[in-house]
Amino acid sequence: MKNLFFAGAVGLSAMCATSVSAEYMDPVVEKKLVKVCEALKSDSRIRLHMAIKRSGVKAKYLAKGLVCNGHDPVTFAALNNANKTGTLMASRLNVDYQALLAKL
Repeated sequence: MKNLFFAGAVGLSAMCATSVSAEYMDPVVEKKLVKVCEALKSDSRIRLHMAIKRSGVKAKYLAKGLVCNGHDPVTFAALNNANKTGTLMASRLNVDYQALLAKL
C-alpha cells in the first residue's frame, strides 16, 4: 500500500513540475520577444531585423510561434497597419500577405 501511495505521489509531483516549468519564461528572453513585437508594430524593417537578431531566435521560428497581444506576428502587423514588417514576416512563413489583409 505504501509503494502505491509513494508511486502516486511521485507521479503527481512530476506532472505538477512539468506544468510549472512550461509556464516559466526567462525575463531576459521575454523582454527580447517584446522588443520583436514592438518592432513589428513600428513598421521598420531595420528595427525588426535588429530585434530578431538580438533575440537569438530565427525569424522563421518567431513567425510560427510568437504571439503579440494574442495574434501571430503577421496578423499583429496587419492590425497595426505595419505593412512593411507584415510582408517581411509573411515571406518567412510563405503566407500571402494580401490574402491575409483581405480576410481582416
